[in-house]
This record gives sequence, structure tokens and C-alpha cells, in this order.
Amino acid sequence: MWPIGEVDSAHIFDWPEGGCSIRTDPKGDLEIAAAQVLAPGVSRDFMAPVDDTTNRRCQEWTMEYVRYLVAKGYIGAEAIEIVQSKRDSPTHGIGLRQVAPQLGN
Repeated sequence: MWPIGEVDSAHIFDWPEGGCSIRTDPKGDLEIAAAQVLAPGVSRDFMAPVDDTTNRRCQEWTMEYVRYLVAKGYIGAEAIEIVQSKRDSPTHGIGLRQVAPQLGN
């Protein structure tokens, strides 16, 4: 993990002692912001290089979320550069290659 900046505690929902529960509704500014950034769905072609529109990974979602946090003023702009520098390349993890079907096997 790498620190990407500081966030004012006013933007974080703090559960009372012993009051944590399983829930799906976002609490606090950071969770609400995360819920407003559309998560990537199932990839149409998992072997294709990723881009920011049609073939996204969690890393693209994270970049969009960090940009959104910066735009809202929740974290400093340096966070964008830090997160960008830690991303994998768009072709990272594409080790499988499509092959023609083998006849007679």
C-alpha cells in the first residue's frame, strides 16, 4: 500500500463503539462518492487490452474515483499522480492468446 494523501475525518463515517453492522448503503462522504462512480462490469473481451471506456478493470475505476475525490476537494491533486504511477499497463495480465481449434484431436 502507498499513501496517496490525507482526508479530513469529517468525510469518513465513524461507527459508534460496537455499532458496526453489515450494510449496503454508503455512509460518509468517501463511501457516497465511491457509490457515485460506476464500477466496471464484466469484460466483453478479457483478453483485449483495457481502456477507459469499453474494457475497464478495477484500476480504471480506482483512477476515476480518485479523480472524483480530488474534484470534490476531499483529497489533494497529488493523489492522481501517485495512483497513476502504481497502475499496471493496459496489457498486464494478458497471457492467454486465442488459438485456432485443433482438428482431429
